[in-house]
Amino acid sequence: MPIRNQIEAITQTLTGQPAFIYGTVNEINQLADDASFPCVFMYPLQPIGISAQVNGSVDNNFSVYLEFLYKTEFDQYTSDNETYVNQALRMANEFIVKASKYREGDGRYFRIKAGDKAKCLPVYNKFDVNSTGVNLTITLSTMYYEAF
Repeated sequence: MPIRNQIEAITQTLTGQPAFIYGTVNEINQLADDASFPCVFMYPLQPIGISAQVNGSVDNNFSVYLEFLYKTEFDQYTSDNETYVNQALRMANEFIVKASKYREGDGRYFRIKAGDKAKCLPVYNKFDVNSTGVNLTITLSTMYYEAF
């Protein structure tokens, strides 16, 4: 099952129940026109790190880029949108906490260690529909790997 399914499942549990859209920049820009907001936009995974382990298994590390956005008006100044940035930052923080607790089967699906760094930047006037919030770049390591 693609990792985006787990990420979408996590976003559906966030406060405010944001919509979820996945795709390339062009696809997302088109899909955003009809999206309900708030919305979490997920871009294709790049890169995927593969790490061989001593026990013969392989860990996969996924670099995930998400945007947590609210719809805004075209005539608003940056300072008028700070509320949306703060709300989106709260949603991004909630996503990280819930991703670290997300379970599939008997165990957690992702490993997020204390001290792991993620980047989060404000985003203003994004897409044709005009939306504001934050982007989040985080590395998620899967807990379930395969031994061959």
